[in-house]
Amino acid sequence: MNKKKYSLAGIALLLTACSWLSSAVVVQAGTEEIGLSIEPELSFDWGDYGGGDTITTTSFSLTAEYDLSDAWTLSLTIVPYLHQDETYTDVVLVAGRPVHHVDRSGFNPHHRNTHFHDGHENEQPGHHPVIHGTEKDRASFGGSDRDIHGREDHTAEAAQQRNSTATSRPSAAVDQVETVMEEQEVIRHGSATGIGDTTVDLSWRVVEEGERIPEISLHGGLKLPTADEDKGLGTGKVDALVGVDLSKELENWSLDAGITYNILGEPDEYELNNYLSAYGEIANSVTDNVEIALQLSGAGAASDESDGELALGLQLRYDMEELGEFSAGIEKGLADGSPDYYMVIGYSISF
Repeated sequence: MNKKKYSLAGIALLLTACSWLSSAVVVQAGTEEIGLSIEPELSFDWGDYGGGDTITTTSFSLTAEYDLSDAWTLSLTIVPYLHQDETYTDVVLVAGRPVHHVDRSGFNPHHRNTHFHDGHENEQPGHHPVIHGTEKDRASFGGSDRDIHGREDHTAEAAQQRNSTATSRPSAAVDQVETVMEEQEVIRHGSATGIGDTTVDLSWRVVEEGERIPEISLHGGLKLPTADEDKGLGTGKVDALVGVDLSKELENWSLDAGITYNILGEPDEYELNNYLSAYGEIANSVTDNVEIALQLSGAGAASDESDGELALGLQLRYDMEELGEFSAGIEKGLADGSPDYYMVIGYSISF
């Protein structure tokens, strides 16, 4: 019931935002010229994100930006198509990137507990060996066609170890001292496809660009849970974000930078962390229509089981004047939490 309520709440918020944006366009269209831009974007990324198995994500997003005034800009981003080629019970998409997690007690509630071992030597809940299950594994769980990710059959070895311990210590001491932990299995469900989460953001330019000072803008927004949390395409919770952006133009060069604090909603079954994300970009106008940009971006870890992000990217933009702007870029991940590679193709047109 809760999951359905959150999905309906996300859809209701999305419809409200769309209604607000369309109403503003209709009102302003009859009074003064206010900019509206539409930006479709197709992206691909792949990497193991520190988990050992490669996950590939494909998404198509559509962003609409509307200038409410000279200082205020409202943006709405929807993701009509989101595809992940491999999904796991301990992975969820946060801001479009796979994040590993465990539940609030230290174990993922979706994992099957089938092995026992001492919990005293180098055991870290949530970290799993990279071994895939077999047809025999699947048959042992009622004939399910799901793969088992991270399964090792140590039952006999664990039993022998417990027997050895029991003979070397009094049984009372064993009951009081020995801690038996259940090793987790991560269930692999295969691919998942659906819509992604929706983001509404409001930006306010507080300082206009001057000869020696950059333009400074503050922004805040919400991520609405329109993605299917059962498929791992989202958390099913509303997130908030607040940040600041700076930009400065110097002849044929432009500099942009920003930092955002992401406040994540609290899922019922597992824990996520709030985190900072930041970016920096330096761009050069090679010709009147062609611009090349070098980008560096990073983000903190969204959970204790995941790693932070750091990536270096290169982007090419071609201004087709009245026909809009075409862009294409590639990023190389420099940290375990980043995809190995990220590719994006975009287009922007203003009205």
